[in-house]
Amino acid sequence: MTNHTTAAETNLKEWATATGASTDEVAAAWHDLVRRGLAAESTGQITLSPLALRRATSDTQRRLAAHLSGYLLTENSFIVRRAGSPPGPPGLPCILNTRIAVEQIASYFKDGWGVTEIERDLPILTREEIEAAIQYYLNHRAEIEQDLRRSRELYETNAPKPEMSPV
Repeated sequence: MTNHTTAAETNLKEWATATGASTDEVAAAWHDLVRRGLAAESTGQITLSPLALRRATSDTQRRLAAHLSGYLLTENSFIVRRAGSPPGPPGLPCILNTRIAVEQIASYFKDGWGVTEIERDLPILTREEIEAAIQYYLNHRAEIEQDLRRSRELYETNAPKPEMSPV
């Protein structure tokens, strides 16, 4: 009988280091993701469902799914950044498994919108995700305000200008 080691088993120590969890915790998280059909391994290739991040049932699962998907988690497990290529910076903070940037939620919040109104306007998001984005904004106000200014400047530079009509 031969001892066959899978790619996942080979990578457990690396994944544990990347996620800040123990090897046993990462192994349990991986096996649960596989059991639930959110992750798979075939011929040495690891695949992850796009739903794995949203359906993770523990912080370790969420961190593992984020790592395998190429995201960098923040201190809030609902807020991620697309991993940048070193030495480049990581991407804008976004809500997990969406393209919705924290700055968009911050803009709503600054305009006086409550969680319920944001939830109504962006039904793809859960209440917890919206609250996490608002909390991230409040904890990183200077960074998000800079992102908002940069986005506004980009819009003003590239937005179509009204035609000047002769009088």
